[in-house]
Amino acid sequence: MPVTEEEKYQFCPNCKNKLERKVTDSEYHPACSNCGFIFWNNPKPVVSIILSEDGGILMLQRASEPLKDYWCLPGGFIRYGETPQDAIRREVKEETGLSEIEIKGIVGAWRIDNDPRGIHIDIIYHGISKGELKLSSEDKTYAFYKPETLPKLIAYKHREAVNDWFRNTTI
Repeated sequence: MPVTEEEKYQFCPNCKNKLERKVTDSEYHPACSNCGFIFWNNPKPVVSIILSEDGGILMLQRASEPLKDYWCLPGGFIRYGETPQDAIRREVKEETGLSEIEIKGIVGAWRIDNDPRGIHIDIIYHGISKGELKLSSEDKTYAFYKPETLPKLIAYKHREAVNDWFRNTTI
């Protein structure tokens, strides 16, 4: 069983004192009784995008863990100092080779609680792209899926996002 982020924190990063689980804001958090440090374990921001083409949406099949062989939307972590829009443009280029995407809007934001790396908030956009698709080593293959043909294994909350988008969009 994977170790959670919270379990990794056993000692205070400030004073090296052993952390104890204490109630703060009605929840238990690792905290330092010596200097007052609290490990909040806040969600990390990530971005994904629904890229549509001919009535289908682009999905990538992951080549490695976590969630190897699952399908997902292009996307990834937002870097420090990056806007979500810059992050999704960078991630799409890294994963697919597509250098031109037009962000049309936001589909929504989902709390990702099924990733072994921790809790994330996924801001999911929709848009269109131009260019030739060339996968990075992060993914095995790609396909364009229509709502009735979505694969069984879909990572994160991307099935919910894709279904919401198909329900609320005319392609």
